[in-house]
Amino acid sequence: MVHAEEVSRSFGPVRALEGVSLSVRPGEVFGLLGPNGAGKTTLVRILTGVLKPDGGRVLVAGLDVGKDPDKVKARIGYATQEQSLYRTLTVWENLLFRARLYRGKEARALAEEALERFGLLPYAQALAGHLSGGWRQRLALAQAVVHRPEVLLLDEPTTGLDPLSRRAIWDLIHLEAQRGATVLVTTHYMDEAERCHRLALLHRGRVLAEGTPKTLKALAQERADFYFVQAPLEEVRAWKGVLDAWPSGEGVRITVRKGTPVPRGERAFPSLEEVFLLLTQGAA
Repeated sequence: MVHAEEVSRSFGPVRALEGVSLSVRPGEVFGLLGPNGAGKTTLVRILTGVLKPDGGRVLVAGLDVGKDPDKVKARIGYATQEQSLYRTLTVWENLLFRARLYRGKEARALAEEALERFGLLPYAQALAGHLSGGWRQRLALAQAVVHRPEVLLLDEPTTGLDPLSRRAIWDLIHLEAQRGATVLVTTHYMDEAERCHRLALLHRGRVLAEGTPKTLKALAQERADFYFVQAPLEEVRAWKGVLDAWPSGEGVRITVRKGTPVPRGERAFPSLEEVFLLLTQGAA
């Protein structure tokens, strides 16, 4: 499990996190959704024990990260968008090296299992630096879980990948959750957030809302109405009560204050992007 309680962190005058609280259960894929600079990576680094919070308490795998950072590191898997691989080592050597750090006697068996489970057998003797971006990220994920950690922390694991590679990575992430791992994933891709069991929307270091994608959309519908209209964009933006308007392929989608009449409007269900923008406007 992962539990953060009133976590705060500053870098000089910049307040990166301000009273962040959240909990992630075993077998759950929990998404931390927010734009660049929202504080996602700072929170993940605190959860791993790399950074110390200025205030608050963090428990990971039942351990207090502040008191037992070394024990925590042995029980988590951590993968970042930078793909911390040894590019001059083969795929097999990367996995074996990581497995030996935590499970020395079982290292070879665990590395072989990871090769097969992540579809890496055909690339076992290839240098990590020669893999495509999608396969490197698959290796980074395999390396993060090769020692069968209880908690998996993934910091924007699909940044820069094509849609097919992103889907493959998310399939593997859900397989880890089915194995019983507690999974926290940061992302700024709204479509990826739909793949999470629950989400926390992070903005300027604060959690604006938390829940399933469905409950977050319901929350937004309590505060605003969403429509699809056939009208010029600039005209729509001048309408009374319009909070947001953006062009889509067949017209204009708009968000309006709750109860605002909309001429020529067809009701629409909010996307997570619209939910996020609505909530961040209220927090500005």
